[in-house]
Amino acid sequence: MVKATRGFGLAGESPTDTIYIAAVAAEQAGYGSFWLSQPRHGLTLVDLGSVARKTQTIRVGVGAIPLTAQSPGEIESLVRELAIPLDRLRLGIGSGMGTGSLDRLRAGVETLRSLIDVEIVVAPLGPKMCRLAGEIADAVLLNWLTPAHASTSLSWIRDGALSRERDMPVTATYVRCALGADARSRLEMECARYGSFPHYAAHFSRQGVQPIQTTIHANSDWELQERIAAYESVLDEVIVRAITSSDTSSEILALVESAKPEN
Repeated sequence: MVKATRGFGLAGESPTDTIYIAAVAAEQAGYGSFWLSQPRHGLTLVDLGSVARKTQTIRVGVGAIPLTAQSPGEIESLVRELAIPLDRLRLGIGSGMGTGSLDRLRAGVETLRSLIDVEIVVAPLGPKMCRLAGEIADAVLLNWLTPAHASTSLSWIRDGALSRERDMPVTATYVRCALGADARSRLEMECARYGSFPHYAAHFSRQGVQPIQTTIHANSDWELQERIAAYESVLDEVIVRAITSSDTSSEILALVESAKPEN
């Protein structure tokens, strides 16, 4: 297997200054991509446009825009308005909530491909969405899973790709990473929040784990690197999704350094 690449990610609600500082530091530390989540009421692409202007080569990703919140046409218009370099953008989309999710995602990807030449990243959870992602995505962004379930998800994605006789998309995952005792309670709060959402509760139930078991809480740089490597042995890319006690710039920068790719 080719050596996996590594990205760094923050919550889209993070302070703007912290986002910019983290993105520049991640590029300097050798990460291949910088990601922001899409807040329920927000436009992550605006921040990513600024990140792209403040950096040189690091790719910028959003994980992920629900198609029930923004239409393909609205997404395309915003990307062009913000002048985000298309060769650096990793455009993550999800089906959103409600009925018809598979058809909505398939149609959304097809429409986006007709509008804009950009890497389309699909963010699935369950087997049906993973198979669809294998059929239509350039890259697949998994989330909240163990290395063992990453292998299971990979098999679903591969089934989808084979059904369309196409190459496997790039496979990536967010992994919530916290370092040190001070960040533990914040990580537990994040786990409790996601565990309360029905579609994520079903995701954890499928795996037979508690949310905390899909995260990394480490007490040393060495432990952090070793546990990230467990995911990298399965997937093409791991995105270190930062969890710190207070989300200060100094805490984020410390995690950027501790989790940085090893040469």
